[in-house]
Amino acid sequence: MEHREYQELLALYALDALDASEARALEAHLNTCAACSAELAGVREAAALLAHASTPAEPRAEVRERILKDARNESPGPQPVARTFAKMVPLRPSAVATRWPNVLRLAAALAFVALLIGVIVFWRRDVRSRREMAQLSRQINTQQRELLRDREVLARQHEALALLSSPGMNKMELAGTQTAKNARATFVFDRETGRSVLLTEGLPAPPADMAYEVWFIPKGHSPMPGKMFSVDAAGHAMISDHVPTEARENTVIAITLEPKRGSAAPTGAIYLSSSSS
Repeated sequence: MEHREYQELLALYALDALDASEARALEAHLNTCAACSAELAGVREAAALLAHASTPAEPRAEVRERILKDARNESPGPQPVARTFAKMVPLRPSAVATRWPNVLRLAAALAFVALLIGVIVFWRRDVRSRREMAQLSRQINTQQRELLRDREVLARQHEALALLSSPGMNKMELAGTQTAKNARATFVFDRETGRSVLLTEGLPAPPADMAYEVWFIPKGHSPMPGKMFSVDAAGHAMISDHVPTEARENTVIAITLEPKRGSAAPTGAIYLSSSSS
């Protein structure tokens, strides 16, 4: 048989319409011909599609026998319907068509992965931006607190300078006791208004749970508490306070170390003290 004749048998073979001798001859040829094997795969795929697209029907035995007989006895003229159909129906395009759903699914999967990656990237950028904004906000708040503290210090300094330069101010010097021999302080107050400023230096830094407290001790009276304060690394502090009316004459100013919450009466050691005014 020639190669063309084998090709003509492919459609019948795919439809299981060859007799045993023709089927064996074609199978032997398929083992050595890659082109016919590929074409047979396409024919089978087309046959499968046709089978799914139509309602299955079993032909009668006499019809099958007549078709086979006509196929064996045909002349070289017009080709059988099955062979003509095999030549008319393009096989490879149908195989390509079956690949499109897979291609579309792959494209959809790739698009989903790309979208997921994009969402993750934007989410990370958003998280990083939020962290940077939170850090910037904390820095701004810290700077604002520091600016407010600096303004308060500057205001106290201006107040102290104005008080120190005012005429008729009363000035008292405080000396360090045995507890703080290198400490000293200046206390200035106005007898009329009671406005006062305390300037210290050389006081040791208090423990974390302790602070210094000012005491006004009028002659013949119990000590009267003033403000609580702390000092910097050099022992400096500047405190604005108000002297009670009964403590503006014959008063001793003392500084003790007390619990940070303050005390109603002196409980700690005296660090600074003045003589009676």
